Amino acid sequence: MNVIRIIAFSALIGLAPGADLHRVEIKEINTTIQQTPRYQVSGLKDKPFDPRYWLEIEAELEVESLTDTEFIPELRTNWFAIVRAIDKTAPGGKKNVMLTGEITFQNIRAKDGEAHLIAFIGPDTLEKLTGEDRPNEGDVEGIALTVSGPGVASEGSRAAGLEKATAKEQTRWWAKSMYETVAEAIVAKDRTPFAPLWWDRYPTEKVD
Repeated sequence: MNVIRIIAFSALIGLAPGADLHRVEIKEINTTIQQTPRYQVSGLKDKPFDPRYWLEIEAELEVESLTDTEFIPELRTNWFAIVRAIDKTAPGGKKNVMLTGEITFQNIRAKDGEAHLIAFIGPDTLEKLTGEDRPNEGDVEGIALTVSGPGVASEGSRAAGLEKATAKEQTRWWAKSMYETVAEAIVAKDRTPFAPLWWDRYPTEKVD
């Protein structure tokens, strides 16, 4: 039965049987401003701090795997965000800056037909660019995400589902060198105070 399914899927996308076993389509990208979480930990002296603000980026994917386990071993993701940054020399005192980040996720569960990915922009980055102690989602002009991975169908009509943007998607702005760029500014959850949270919602990040 699995051989029949693989052949049918391969014929549908116009590739040789067995060439691609996974299908991924980005359905939606959402952002939320989150405050640094507070934890109660025993055995440590508590220290006061004022929770700061992070931009959480979550992507919803439609996924399918024709493997026996119904897991996608690996997805490589590239995240992009256009932020309105302060610049006294620019018209209106603002300019667009593009933030980027690369995150590899592993063991993406495809049994339910959907998966979620997450990334963050930290408080220091947001405050340095916007000049605001409490940035808001309006400071972000657009978010884009591209996805690839071994065995992921990427030819023909499948290619369009591997990239998505929240604004001006037709222009594919994330692929153009028209912005000042800050690399590694969009980071994985495990590099934030949110690392222990939501384990059952998101696949784990691969540590290089």
